[in-house]
Amino acid sequence: MNQIFIQQYLQKEKEVFEKYKKESPELLFSPSVSEKDIFSRIGIDIPFPSRPQAYLRFYPHDFIVEEISKEEEVSEVSLKENKISPTFPFNLGCDLIKVGISTLDAINILANTLQIKIRRITYAGLKDTNALTSQKIIFLDVGAELLERIKKLSFSNFFLTNFSVKKEFLSPGRLSGNRFFIFARTKEKIDEKLFSRNLEKIKKEGFLNFYFSQRFGEPRLLNHYIGKLILQGEYKDAILNFLTNSGISETPLIKEKRSEVKKHFGNWQKMEEIFSEFPFTFRNEISLVSYLKENPTDFLGALVFVKDLTQIFVFSYASYLFNKILSLSKEGLELPEETPLFLSDDPKDWKVYEFWLEKDEIQNFQNNLRPFSKFLKIKRRFVKTRVFPKEISFKIFPEGVALNFILEKGAYATTFLANLFELKEGLPIPDWLKTKEYDLKKEFGVGSVEKIKELLDKKYFQPS
Repeated sequence: MNQIFIQQYLQKEKEVFEKYKKESPELLFSPSVSEKDIFSRIGIDIPFPSRPQAYLRFYPHDFIVEEISKEEEVSEVSLKENKISPTFPFNLGCDLIKVGISTLDAINILANTLQIKIRRITYAGLKDTNALTSQKIIFLDVGAELLERIKKLSFSNFFLTNFSVKKEFLSPGRLSGNRFFIFARTKEKIDEKLFSRNLEKIKKEGFLNFYFSQRFGEPRLLNHYIGKLILQGEYKDAILNFLTNSGISETPLIKEKRSEVKKHFGNWQKMEEIFSEFPFTFRNEISLVSYLKENPTDFLGALVFVKDLTQIFVFSYASYLFNKILSLSKEGLELPEETPLFLSDDPKDWKVYEFWLEKDEIQNFQNNLRPFSKFLKIKRRFVKTRVFPKEISFKIFPEGVALNFILEKGAYATTFLANLFELKEGLPIPDWLKTKEYDLKKEFGVGSVEKIKELLDKKYFQPS
């Protein structure tokens, strides 16, 4: 799929979904799944206390993420027109501010529009799609003509600002953390004293650093299962499940399409036609099927072709096992400050996860991963078992709670919030939800999102 058309595909789908909202809204409602079932699916096996319900991301700007660099520079959600005087060629740093689009999709669009190789655009982290986010990206080897074209870029749901000359480039993980502004919409007004007491407990004790549902591919929560199949060497089954398994909570409309696709598994042309009815939702599926159209039985080659997805699947399984380790704390196990991930080049680290590897019948995984060695790097990685949020502040409103806080890299805001609320997102929207809109940055005295909303298409700031 040519990524330059991705916004057209997204807009086409929005129009289709709007039609379904009016005519058959029930087809867009994900099945109700309990928090306990979701947690169990992704390896979180500890009981959470009773908490008030909270709905996230009613407006995209209810969830604001600002990246913090290794040098502790915050990429703010704000317009900053810096003048630069570079010596060409040079590395151009800028803030990518976006809403309603993933980091990778935005970078793909930039590369295609500028007609440059995607590896010339470097980044440190992936930011949420359904949120208003800002992060640093760096263009490599920029000449005068390319600089002028970059300055003239204009898109409906993202833009570049805060230009600077950089000596370095970015790589995944090369950041300090993220600053969040989040509005959790609650059924009833929150007791401020009780909420403050709960926050103080987290400040003192931290919270278990579980990988949360985004890591596992919402709404299906299948990424780790597909990763397990790859580790077992079951490449065809991995592809079958990626293409046809609806997992835990896909909408009836999308589930119906996957069921139809399953009937035609192996007829790659027919499968592509079915997926093409929703070219944005199924953009990854279409990419994989396009390879299989030309190479009908090369399932291993197909996984190499969609290397970014394959890497996500395999590392999601490692995240699932890490959640299993953290869940042992309910049995009184005192966790170390850091724990190695399973995908390590040190066999001692595999021993940590031996029980689950045997249970999942994973053997010879090194051989099964060897075909992916060019892009899937096995090395020792340690992850903190507890996270301590910094600079927490909050405000209570009749509609819910606004929070401002900082988390170090690798920690999920939703994991932190799950210690305070029973979280809900997506359709159906609870009938108790109150819809008053807030400018969270303004509420906390660190700017405003109003100018950003003027620069980007208003349709991306509409309620979910």
